[in-house]
Amino acid sequence: MARVTYVHWDEDEAYAVARRLITAGHEVTVHWAEGEGMRADSVPEVLVISLERLPSHGRAVAKWLWSAQYRRAIPVVFVGGRPDSIERARAQFGDAVFCGEHELAAVVSGLAASR
Repeated sequence: MARVTYVHWDEDEAYAVARRLITAGHEVTVHWAEGEGMRADSVPEVLVISLERLPSHGRAVAKWLWSAQYRRAIPVVFVGGRPDSIERARAQFGDAVFCGEHELAAVVSGLAASR
């Protein structure tokens, strides 16, 4: 089980995916509103960012997370998105993990087990 923050810019879609992660045994915090910030003192064990909507906002969240050296050890998983959005994220965050929505629970479980 991992503490996961899931970032997606549509509330209903975010909670639908979060339920799958919870069913897989993870503790999930959902971040879906632009004005809703992630607190620096409560960073997750795994950060999952959807590239389905507002991928530039998702990349900004990943950039913030990895901007501090002590947070660079936190895995970032980008999920879904159009091919061009995926390629832009992959170019900027080569150390991140990329997967489809159907693989997400298994990917997060694998990352949690390897920590």
